[in-house]
Amino acid sequence: MKKVVNLILVLLIVFFSSCQKKEKLTIGFLYPSSDIKRFSKESAFFKQYCAAQGVDVIIKTAANDESMEIEMANQLIEQRIDALVLIATNINTADAIVREAHAEGIPVMAYNRMIKNSDIDFFVASNNDIIGKAMVDAVLREKPTGNFVILGGDKFDKNGEELQVAIKKYLKPKIDNKQVNIVYETFIEKWDGDIAAYEMEKVIQLYGNNIDAVIAGFDGMATGVIEVLESHGVTRHIAITGQDAELDACKNVIAGKQTVTIFHPLKVIAEKGAEIAIDMAKGKKLDGFVNSTDFNGLKEVPTHRVNSIPVNKNNIEEVLVGSGFYTRKQLFE
Repeated sequence: MKKVVNLILVLLIVFFSSCQKKEKLTIGFLYPSSDIKRFSKESAFFKQYCAAQGVDVIIKTAANDESMEIEMANQLIEQRIDALVLIATNINTADAIVREAHAEGIPVMAYNRMIKNSDIDFFVASNNDIIGKAMVDAVLREKPTGNFVILGGDKFDKNGEELQVAIKKYLKPKIDNKQVNIVYETFIEKWDGDIAAYEMEKVIQLYGNNIDAVIAGFDGMATGVIEVLESHGVTRHIAITGQDAELDACKNVIAGKQTVTIFHPLKVIAEKGAEIAIDMAKGKKLDGFVNSTDFNGLKEVPTHRVNSIPVNKNNIEEVLVGSGFYTRKQLFE
């Protein structure tokens, strides 16, 4: 009888220990590369918010290698995380991660990049239509007519597709009226600044400096464009866009070399993503967070979009210093 009682006690201890471990949620946050600085910042903001709610976060980054990202996702799944937040390295193949997570009962949020043809649970992102309009408005204020170049994002990233559609939509009246001539247009693989610089070299070879605006989809690409123009001694003013408020780009905005960068309020986006992910991990309904839907080829994915802010040399201190994103010293010294 004593042995039976002892066995029961052991089982009860194991049971209650297991219950205690389950009380604290753990969320995985997996992103492609620390080379894109916003992802590093967002993952840190995400973790800080979760920590304040008593939720653990395991962050992993995959050096832009989709195979490594899949391997890291499997490691997180094996650690019995309660939810996975995923910025996909390859949006066309990342559904393999979603399927593995779902097989273990783990919900998955696509963050910033939609995963194509996937039964993803939720999507958190910026609004590409608003970003495209902000870019077009900014360049048209400086260059209402002329020869324009469009260097879009990665065509295999839905953000790149949506941004390109928005840019063309808001340029269309000017194009139709023959006020704007698109002399060169392409997508840039992985939003890479070196590839953007290579494409800009081709533009210079074809058109010299007879370019009035370059709508570049990302600050790193804009920086590559500016470096090419400077290497060719181009001194005439060219309106140039970017997004993500990277520090080099912000300094170029202040210097008048770049017209606008689009600031995504990363802390706001990350904290909203964290709030949703916690409820997702708890199995709660997410209807109250949905302000949009996004079709990914398989389903209309419930989505929460956060609007971004165009930043130029007139409002850069107000927006970026005022929000605490940068100090004045970082921007101006």
